[in-house]
Amino acid sequence: MGKGKQISLSMNLQAFASLNKMPLHVLVERLESGYFMASVPELADCVVAAATREAAIAAVQEMVKVRLANIEVLTLEVANNPWTEFIGMFSGDEEFAELAEELRTERDLDINGAT
Repeated sequence: MGKGKQISLSMNLQAFASLNKMPLHVLVERLESGYFMASVPELADCVVAAATREAAIAAVQEMVKVRLANIEVLTLEVANNPWTEFIGMFSGDEEFAELAEELRTERDLDINGAT
């Protein structure tokens, strides 16, 4: 397995061969107490508070490493998206074309009238 490459599995599941390059977001917030809270939205229980910004970031990074040590990340791709059956369903429908044009005109007037 190569680092960072995706491997196809059954049922359209894909696994990351390496978690070394998995992007996560770290939110850092200064609290009223003067402490800093660092959290990772993708991992709901990864939240820490520390006296300094740097300490909070370091602590949450360590928490993420521990949390991901035994985790397998999979992505499920949905085949046969039910919304695709509606694409083009009004193609050639003159009444719908007129209605769509009226809506576009009305929205343009609303946008222009608001300024």
